[in-house]
Amino acid sequence: MSSENAKIGARLREIRDRTGLNQQDFAEAIGTSYRSYRAYESGQREVPTSVVLKLHEVLGSSPSELLLGKQQGLDGLPLEVLEEALTKGLTQIHATKNSRSISETASFLKLVIKLSLQQGDCLSDEDIFEIANLKNINARAVNNDTQ
Repeated sequence: MSSENAKIGARLREIRDRTGLNQQDFAEAIGTSYRSYRAYESGQREVPTSVVLKLHEVLGSSPSELLLGKQQGLDGLPLEVLEEALTKGLTQIHATKNSRSISETASFLKLVIKLSLQQGDCLSDEDIFEIANLKNINARAVNNDTQ
């Protein structure tokens, strides 16, 4: 049993547990034998592509969730990217102790998340810092124009 097969088997069990089915019923639902399914879940056998595709077809389960442990978020992108973008954005807001309004804060976070999702990975801390500073400069310029 390889460690990768064991990890995939554990994720397969998590997916099955969410359905509330036992191994026998789950195996039947995805079109495989109970004996084979038990071997997949225990990590004794490699999960064939046909089973991965059947899981996606029947349950909408992402192949990357099963194979890599990455849950899919918006537009099929990993939720980890979204979480990391939010964490870094909030960290930057907290670090600057700026007196942004709620709508300005939401706009900043939206931009960080949007850019992170577009590139498929979270922006670097430096990029987030630059965006925060651009927003501060822009806000000061608008205030100066209105005075």
